Amino acid sequence: MNTRDLEYFISLTEIKIFSKVAEEFNVSQPTITFALKRLEKEMDAKLIIRHRTHGELIVTDSGKQLLKHARAIIRHFEVAKQNIENLKSNKISIGLPPIIETRYFPKIAQHLKEEKLLGNINTFEYGSETTLDALKSGELDIALIGSINPMEDARIETEEIDQIPFYVYVSKDNHLAKQSSIKFSDLKHEDFILFKQGFVQNESFRQLTKKNGMHPNIILRSNETNNIMNLISNDVGIGFFNSFVNYPDSVVRLKLEDDNMPKFVTNLVYLKSHYFNELQQKVLDNIRHSIK
Repeated sequence: MNTRDLEYFISLTEIKIFSKVAEEFNVSQPTITFALKRLEKEMDAKLIIRHRTHGELIVTDSGKQLLKHARAIIRHFEVAKQNIENLKSNKISIGLPPIIETRYFPKIAQHLKEEKLLGNINTFEYGSETTLDALKSGELDIALIGSINPMEDARIETEEIDQIPFYVYVSKDNHLAKQSSIKFSDLKHEDFILFKQGFVQNESFRQLTKKNGMHPNIILRSNETNNIMNLISNDVGIGFFNSFVNYPDSVVRLKLEDDNMPKFVTNLVYLKSHYFNELQQKVLDNIRHSIK
């Protein structure tokens, strides 16, 4: 079996026209036909049949089973290629969501510089959800990721770093600023400024609004913490973040009094299937040393 045959098969189950699959891969139609025959011989099962009356292609139960595995095989193969490319370049790619980067990366960079390893890393700044997807796809070798629940994925090795609470951030001119703490339900009439998609804070916020039966008024979203803090400072709206964020003197942080509040959990993660060469292992060990 080769991966190209599996790619043809996956496309055939989706397009269901031999000629169009051949056109997509810029090969002849018999190439697709022979690939299917090879797979059926190897699996000792009929994978796709042609409906006698309408000529429509029907994926058999055996074909549907192979399809699930085929997609996983292609995905793992692509991850393997990307990981090997990273090894060949003598680099290690690290995912650092912006808020986590602000808290941890200065110490990490200091240790790596002392060990003359700083030049061997590439950093990528995405939200935690996007960072996790990049790790799974092989774009990243390791990552620091935020979550609100224990990370349960059989493919991923997780080392928990710490847990911190979420807070509400308001302007000093806001009517809430004189309070030291607040219930989340008291915010139902407030205007919120939040991160865009891909940040774990959004899931915590969603859980709290659902728990309190709220339909929050989100007036703006941004990927830039400084931009959000400037808007909060000018009393355009209020924010919901963990305690990692830096905020100016013109902004007040309010503790949430709710019971069973979600926590922001920071995790060091990498794929269990990932092989770390000597250089990458040194970087990983230094990161562990820096943040624990």
